[in-house]
Amino acid sequence: MIRFFAAAIGALVFVFSNVALADDKASFQVDSERLDESVTIRVALPESYLHSTDFAYPVLLVMDGSTQFEHIAGNVNFLSTFAEIPEMIVVGVSANNRLKNFTHTEIEQFAGRSGGAGRYTEFLLNELLPQLRDEYRVAPYTAVTGHSLSGLYTTYLALHHADEIQAVISVSPSLWWDDFAILSHVEQLQDERPASRWFASMASEPGEMAEGFARLTQQLDSLPTSDTEWELHQFPDETHDTTPLIGNVTGLRSIFNGFNAVPEIEVKSLPDLQRYYQQHAVTSGYNLPMGHQQYNVYGLKAAYEGQLPWGIAILQAGVEIFPRSEILWDSLATALRMNDQIPAALEASNKAVEFARAHDSKYLSEILLQNEALN
Repeated sequence: MIRFFAAAIGALVFVFSNVALADDKASFQVDSERLDESVTIRVALPESYLHSTDFAYPVLLVMDGSTQFEHIAGNVNFLSTFAEIPEMIVVGVSANNRLKNFTHTEIEQFAGRSGGAGRYTEFLLNELLPQLRDEYRVAPYTAVTGHSLSGLYTTYLALHHADEIQAVISVSPSLWWDDFAILSHVEQLQDERPASRWFASMASEPGEMAEGFARLTQQLDSLPTSDTEWELHQFPDETHDTTPLIGNVTGLRSIFNGFNAVPEIEVKSLPDLQRYYQQHAVTSGYNLPMGHQQYNVYGLKAAYEGQLPWGIAILQAGVEIFPRSEILWDSLATALRMNDQIPAALEASNKAVEFARAHDSKYLSEILLQNEALN
């Protein structure tokens, strides 16, 4: 691993991508008929969204989007850069009425102001997601994350909507709501249902928060079988307010466990990678094709670990799918240059310069340096 990073230090900058906001849809309003209100939506697209015309991305819905959107979008960017998780379209959904929208039962104390989770789910599934599919290249895979009351809501989704929501993160969920009513639904995880993944966590929190998580743990441990794959995690050094950052990073890695085909120094050929993801689709319950960063990471890693033909083949496959990617073209130029294929390397580098200029790329100066050296 040290050899890989030492050798690749000049090229690793091209592995990185930034989260780019769609110019016309960075922030917009959805006028919801079901909620009878306008909801602020924020969208962050992977940089590679601009590099293809047909590649589709999974969606991550971020509850409490006005406060949780930025750090989650940044973490998705970082983790996907190294192929730990897939690149995703991150969608922040603001909550105008948390108590009503995120609770699944109405209680007397909050009559008329609680119990709206069913209607809120109709908004997400029947209004927001169809609009996102109309406007963006969205894959048939939806994940959702929430904290505190919205963590209670994502728990509700994990238990009731596995057919529409494939993965759920619940950070410090308020399981205590309505005398822990949500816990009475846990047993239905035994019922026949689509495969899904669920991560739930709790910080160092006293009283009913801790009690709810302990009871959830006990109930899940007692289930004989389930098509839902879950992981429970505790963060004893975090508080209720600080846990969303680490909770979402750990949760993202959990729900996409096994997604990285080459987590260590070993490398794979392109056919081996394709077989890996075919099998991963079977075991994980979802089929997401290799994305921009996977081609880049796996290709460069193979090249720097002595498998230049493998690396070149992986990167060439990448530019076929993402033909406008300055990052992949430059990485391909690097691998071809290492293989003493200078004319082909220069051709790839010229492509990288073309698209870097077209995208006003932050990597333009580094890409120009390699282009000058090849010339």
